[in-house]
Amino acid sequence: MIQHIHRPRAAAYAATIATAIVIAAGGCGSHNEPTPPPATSATPSPAPAGVDDRDPDQVMLWTANQLYSWRPAQDASAAAGFDRARPLLDPTYIQQVGASAAGLARVTGASWARWAADNATITASSRITGDDHPADTGSKHQRVVEITQRISAPGATEPDRRVIAYMMAARQPGTDQWRVSMISPR
Repeated sequence: MIQHIHRPRAAAYAATIATAIVIAAGGCGSHNEPTPPPATSATPSPAPAGVDDRDPDQVMLWTANQLYSWRPAQDASAAAGFDRARPLLDPTYIQQVGASAAGLARVTGASWARWAADNATITASSRITGDDHPADTGSKHQRVVEITQRISAPGATEPDRRVIAYMMAARQPGTDQWRVSMISPR
């Protein structure tokens, strides 16, 4: 009878040890660097009129202008700028950002509500700075981009806002077209 009581306990110990071994073995050989996103084989969407998507700098500047231009009275959130920038965003990056697109813009709810009430329009213009950046490769270009947001509202004035963002453009597989694959505001 004592053996019968200890058998379930022994089985539980064995199961716990086996689980620990499986978990430990699963971590073997891993490293701390993130796994690169899988390459997409889809044909990139056509570039918007006036944008040469074979020029990664043009792609980054157009994307920054779309991403940081808003119409708060019509746009639900700053994520609307991300949606407008989609034609020149890498499909994998779109999936990675997902519902957190509004997080790329540092705007408080109070500012957004005030702009919406004032029927403000926020128009972005951007330029690539002379800051150092990693060397370009055949598949990746990284730049520091300065974005100036001009806030226009009937009867209200606000100073321009300035955003600095690290951006990366990636050449789309099998093409000479570039898409923005990373935006990181500082």
